[in-house]
Amino acid sequence: MVQAEDLVYNPYSFSVHDDPYETYRKLRDTAPAYWNPDLGFWALSRFEDVLEAFRNFNTFSSAGGVALENRRPIGQSLPGFQQMIELDPPDHTAFRSLVSRVFTGRRVAEMEDEIRQIVDGYIDAVAKKGFCDLVVDISGPFPMDVICAILGIPEADRTELRVHADRIMIREDGSMTIPKEAADGMFGLLAYFIEDIARRRSGSDRSGLITDLIGLEVDGRALTEEELLGFCVLFVIAGHETTTKMVANAVELLSRHTDQRDALVAQPKLIPGAVEEVLRFHNSTQYMHRTLTRDLRIHDQQLHEGDSVLLLIGAANHDSREFGLSAEEFDINRRPDRNLAFGYGAHFCLGAALARMEGKIALEQIHLRLLNYEIDHSNKVRFHSSNVTGWNNLPITFTAN
Repeated sequence: MVQAEDLVYNPYSFSVHDDPYETYRKLRDTAPAYWNPDLGFWALSRFEDVLEAFRNFNTFSSAGGVALENRRPIGQSLPGFQQMIELDPPDHTAFRSLVSRVFTGRRVAEMEDEIRQIVDGYIDAVAKKGFCDLVVDISGPFPMDVICAILGIPEADRTELRVHADRIMIREDGSMTIPKEAADGMFGLLAYFIEDIARRRSGSDRSGLITDLIGLEVDGRALTEEELLGFCVLFVIAGHETTTKMVANAVELLSRHTDQRDALVAQPKLIPGAVEEVLRFHNSTQYMHRTLTRDLRIHDQQLHEGDSVLLLIGAANHDSREFGLSAEEFDINRRPDRNLAFGYGAHFCLGAALARMEGKIALEQIHLRLLNYEIDHSNKVRFHSSNVTGWNNLPITFTAN
């Protein structure tokens, strides 16, 4: 049995990205409250611990940043913009309540036909060839189109935003330092929305969620310029990156479980359950960072106020204590009561319904139109980031339907 002192978990290590689940298992079994002295963080890996940390925002604060490389003292926001995801209640509640007035479940449901048309358009472009790069040609571009359609971004600008968003998440092997390419991506995204919001305020005829938010006021409370800018940036990054990775992760997994792939072709009604299992088994978001607001003792370890804690979603969703002896198996027929793919509690992902719908539609159309697909596993290229997992390239061959 591996001893706790022999364990090293570095979320920036490319070798960990290739298969984090063996490391996660060791963490759960031997170091459920793990300390990395080199990078200065704790990691919680068991389901109940991660669940409780999400639930207990008074102790595990989001206000010190939600990614390890962006951590900072609680309450010190990034200059120029404020992201809802980096606020705790009651500030988070007030911000979220405003956004929820216009980003509603009904608005998401009304997007279904348009999302299907967007996905089909990308499939149309490659179907006759019998091969494509799933990420480059389908799963990469379509989520940005969906996000931009909701926000009211012109089609001509969508490629630019996707390039910026893709660059933001790039990290270097083993290093917590944010590379220049990633910083440039963030600056590019911020610059775009600063100009876009200004145009809308000056009378531009653009519609969409951004315009709705600019005009929104409830009980005398409106979004500040910093909040509006932060929401736009977060919506693009979270809405694009996580869905892009989720769909590619699903197809890559199913290509290695052909019986389950074929079951989806024969019974499309299984697809919503398959989406949930992909979210559980190999979620695109692997951890969230929190900052402790008080001293805490857990698993015989003493944590201190101000310490960084990683909530390992990927590890928690493989915990046999919650999911039974088959927790490490991929099974689209699994029906768990809960998983932590979208977080939990006050910070449960605002875009979860949209992401699920996009995943469902994408898998429906792929399994309807790209039959007997196979992945060229020898030439797939992994995407590397500290807390987002997926693929840059996923070559695929298929029989067009």
